Amino acid sequence: MEVKCNLSTVVEKKKWSIEKFLAEFNLSEKDGNLNYANFHSICVTLFYPNEIKQDEWRIREIFCSFDLNKDGILQQQEWKTFCDWLRVILEPVDALLIIDIQNDFIDGSLALRACEAKQDGIDVVEPINYLLKNGLFDKIIYSLDWHPENHISFYENLHLRELHPDSKVTKDNAKLFDTVVFADPHSEQILWPKHCVMNTWGSQLHKDLLITPNSVQVRKGQNSNVDAYSVFSDNNYKETMELQKILNELGATRIFVCGLAYDVCVKFTCLDGLQLGYALAVIDDCCRGVSMPNIEKTKKLICENGGLITNSHDVVEMINEGKRSLIMSHQIAKAMICCHAANFHCT
Repeated sequence: MEVKCNLSTVVEKKKWSIEKFLAEFNLSEKDGNLNYANFHSICVTLFYPNEIKQDEWRIREIFCSFDLNKDGILQQQEWKTFCDWLRVILEPVDALLIIDIQNDFIDGSLALRACEAKQDGIDVVEPINYLLKNGLFDKIIYSLDWHPENHISFYENLHLRELHPDSKVTKDNAKLFDTVVFADPHSEQILWPKHCVMNTWGSQLHKDLLITPNSVQVRKGQNSNVDAYSVFSDNNYKETMELQKILNELGATRIFVCGLAYDVCVKFTCLDGLQLGYALAVIDDCCRGVSMPNIEKTKKLICENGGLITNSHDVVEMINEGKRSLIMSHQIAKAMICCHAANFHCT
C-alpha cells in the first residue's frame, strides 16, 4: 500500500535574487560590462570549491561561450545572456525523478539481488525517502514500468514474434537476458523475465516508498511492440512520454534522477535528459543496478555527457540551502547557447 508523505515541516528554500547577488559585486543588470577576472570571482562565490578546483576549465568555457565577439568583455547581448544564466542558477526550479521503485525489481520476477551485481533494490528506498522528507523539490515525479501481457521484452513471449535473419540468437537457443533481433518491428531486444505487468502486484510501487502530495506518476513501456527504458521516450525514439511536457510546464531547470536500474532505465533517462539540454544529476546512493561493469560505464557516460554524480545529502543541501554545482551550471550554459543559436537561425 502506498504511504502518503506528510511534509508539514517544509520551509521555504533559499534563493538569491539576481539583483541582490550582483549588488554584492557592485554590479547591476544594467551594467553590461564584465571581464573574465570578475566572472571568475563570481563563479568562485557561486560554486562548490572542490568543483572549482577539479573543473576550473568549465569557468573559462562558460565565459568564452558567452563572449561571442571574443573581446574578453561580456556586454550588450552577451551580458544579457550572462544575466539570464545567472538568474536560472540563483532561482532554480527543481524536479526529482524517481525511476521504477516497483515490487518486481525489489522482491519479484526481476529482483535486482538475483542479477549479476547482486545489489538489492530495497536499499534505495530509505535514502529516497530521506529526499522526499527533507528536499524542497518543486515537483516530484515517479516513473513506472507498465507493460501489457504480450510485451516484446518478455522472454515468455518470444514465440509470439518472428526473429530477423540477422539475429545471432535463435528461438531454439535463446535464454533469459540474451539479446535477439526481431523482424517486425525490426528491433534489438534483451529478453527479460515477465515483469511489471500493468495492474499487477509486480507493477506497484514498493509499499515502503513514500508518495508525496501533488506528485505525478508517468507510466512507460505500454506499447506491446517496443520497450521503453528511458522515461523520456521509447527505445526507438518514435514515441515520447509525458515527462518532457511536465518538465516544460514546470519550467524545470535542474533534474535529480534516482531509482532502478542504474545501468538500464536510470542510464537511458539521464542520457536522454542531458541530450535534451537539462541540467541533470544522478543520485548515486539512491540507485542500484544489474551489472557492476555496466554501472561504472553508466557513470562514465553520464559524466562525459555533462551530468553530475552526487549523493542524497548533497542534493538536499543544493535544494534547500541554495548550493550550486559548476557541472550542472555548465550544462545550463551550453543549453542556453544552443537555444540562442537556434533562435538566431530561425529568424
